[in-house]
Amino acid sequence: MQTVRKKILIIDDDPAGTRLLSAVLEMEGFQPLILENWRDPLKEVAQLQPDLVIMDVYLRTTTGLHLLSRLREHPDPQVARIPVLMMSAENQAHKSAQAGANGFLEKPFQIQDLLDAIRNATA
Repeated sequence: MQTVRKKILIIDDDPAGTRLLSAVLEMEGFQPLILENWRDPLKEVAQLQPDLVIMDVYLRTTTGLHLLSRLREHPDPQVARIPVLMMSAENQAHKSAQAGANGFLEKPFQIQDLLDAIRNATA
C-alpha cells in the first residue's frame, strides 16, 4: 500500500533556493510543488490545495506577509486554513505569527529544523 505524500507548495522568488528546498523535500518523502502563477499566487494555492505552504517573507513583487494575510482572508475556509511556514534570513517570527503563520524558519536552517517545523505546522 502506497502512502500519500504531503504536498508542499514553495513560494520563493529565489530559483536556486527553491530548487534546493524542493530537492530536500523530495528526498524527505514530500511532494514539492513550485509556484508557477506569480500573477495570482492565491488562485494557485486554492487550485493546488497543498497540505502546507512554505513562503519567503521577502518576494520581489510583494511580501510573503501580505500574501499570508490575503490567504487567511480567503473566502474558501479550507484555503484560508492551509498551514503556512514563513522563512527569511532575518528573524521575522513575531511578524509572521501576527500575520497568521503556523511557523517560521530563519535561513539558513538545518534539515532537521525544517522537518520539525513541517511536523509542528501540519500537526
